[in-house]
Amino acid sequence: MSTKNEVKFLAFCVEIYKSVKGITGRSAYNYLRRTGATVFIMECYGALHTTGPLYIVDSIDDFIANNYQEC
Repeated sequence: MSTKNEVKFLAFCVEIYKSVKGITGRSAYNYLRRTGATVFIMECYGALHTTGPLYIVDSIDDFIANNYQEC
């Protein structure tokens, strides 16, 4: 079960991801969900929440590049 802080952090990650990528919040969330990155963000909350926004986006992109294959 996710904590309130983890859910807030996920929302923060979606916001920074959309800003950096120049897409809507809905598009960012759907993309992160489809690629499994939302699970990655929640599971890595402990490490990621202590880093900066650009590091978070880079970590998400690395996760997607190494773990997601479109069908």
